[in-house]
Amino acid sequence: MLKKIILDKEIIKEILSKGGITFLFRMGTMALSFLTMSFITNFYGQANFGNYSLALTIIQITTMVFALGTPNAFVALNGNIDNHYESKGLLLRMYKIGFVASLIPMLLFFFGCNFLPLFLFKKAELSDFFIIISLSIPFMIIYEITFYYFIAQKKIITYGLFAFLPNVIFLLLLFIFKQYHFKPYFNFLAYVLSIIITTLFGVILIFKDKYIKAETKISIREILKKSTPMMVSGIFLFLLNWTDILMLGRLETEANIGIYNAAFKVGSLTLFFVVSMNVIIMPKTSELFNSNNIFEMKKVINRATQIVILLTLPLALLIILFSKTILSFFGQGFEAGSATLILITLGALFNAMTGNVDQILNMTNHQKIVRNIFFGGFILNFILNLYLIPHYGIEGAAISSLISNIIVNIIFVFIIKKKLGFYTFI
Repeated sequence: MLKKIILDKEIIKEILSKGGITFLFRMGTMALSFLTMSFITNFYGQANFGNYSLALTIIQITTMVFALGTPNAFVALNGNIDNHYESKGLLLRMYKIGFVASLIPMLLFFFGCNFLPLFLFKKAELSDFFIIISLSIPFMIIYEITFYYFIAQKKIITYGLFAFLPNVIFLLLLFIFKQYHFKPYFNFLAYVLSIIITTLFGVILIFKDKYIKAETKISIREILKKSTPMMVSGIFLFLLNWTDILMLGRLETEANIGIYNAAFKVGSLTLFFVVSMNVIIMPKTSELFNSNNIFEMKKVINRATQIVILLTLPLALLIILFSKTILSFFGQGFEAGSATLILITLGALFNAMTGNVDQILNMTNHQKIVRNIFFGGFILNFILNLYLIPHYGIEGAAISSLISNIIVNIIFVFIIKKKLGFYTFI
């Protein structure tokens, strides 16, 4: 593996130069994310962090559904666009789609703020969280689309700042709200405000030249034809990863939900390098596929995956060996999630070692296959959780996640071999 990596100097140089910047920004983002998580757990306790985790899961699922797959579709469609102004025109069209779609969940969560928390989670205290969710949905969708615009344009530094800034604002607002003794649900409001402020900053940055005429020939119908399968696959991917939290929300205590979420966040660090590599893989794969340069695409994907494997293995081993010590930073009692953390880390490690499999298929016009695989993975995860959580609690949820991750990624690897003619890691 090392010999192959060394021989492809030009590809490695591009991956490491762009990837290095991405890694640095993501490291800073991750560090701030853990600071905010530690702040909430230490000052407000496991139960409040559990409610925050549920609200965060709901808003992320809602954003994924009603963004209608436009963020990923933008990267795929932009591979055929050379004109910078047309890219902005496509962005504006996707903003319109996202805003109109956001009106549905806005009304649903606002008028159902008292009924939905009781119906879904049997937790009346989530009512204030649901009001906040309802008012923030349009900004969350526009943030996601803008985020992927910077990826498609290969603006690595701007993308990094756009990911980093919300965490800075979030942490600052947490300190301010704590000083004024605001109610616990203001923690979630702080998160939402950080996204809103960053979104406004991003839109102003893109359209600061008001005299530029941004238009696109790509119709709404064409966008939705491309984006809808990606939206569905994105939903099932999210559910595959977060079904555990949602089902624990109904079957377990707030304290155990908080412990599991902390373990999940730490275990997901194992995906750090593969997720960071998306910034390089997505636009590059789209560009090379549209120019029919499959050989070069294979080389880029192989080297990127091999670099991810070399970087991920030591990180996963570190988390496994020091699982109790790491969890102790979140407060007393979190060490109970040690076995859960190890299981989650193993599942994430297998995911990382197969590479950016879903995005490779999305960028090569196989988005419907991605949708079907994630749907099957979600069903499998749901069934496993339904059986294992009542018997084994949070460890049962972690076992479900491990099994689902392994099966889904094995299927992806063989589909890529069949459709594109190569394995991602060889």
